[in-house]
Amino acid sequence: MKSVKPKLKTSHSKGNREIVADVSQCAGCLTCMLRCSFHKEGEFNLSRSKIKVRKLVGAENEFEITFSPDCDACGVCAVYCPYDALTRRKVKEKV
Repeated sequence: MKSVKPKLKTSHSKGNREIVADVSQCAGCLTCMLRCSFHKEGEFNLSRSKIKVRKLVGAENEFEITFSPDCDACGVCAVYCPYDALTRRKVKEKV
């Protein structure tokens, strides 16, 4: 049985904003999750973050980065990522 490789880059967009995640740069520090929860919920609480970093076992990539559907792509996670695994950019809105 062939294992499925997670993508090295994923993205999440909302409106004209997009967050691009490069898991090859991720160190798993969870700074993005803590900053997101503090910005959105007013507390440092990993379970309330709109971005999730998950450690993978036995996979080519060490981590997986996903975004919840209610993430508004504000970019706080990207601003505070010390490893440049997250970047934010403006995109044209889809009509």
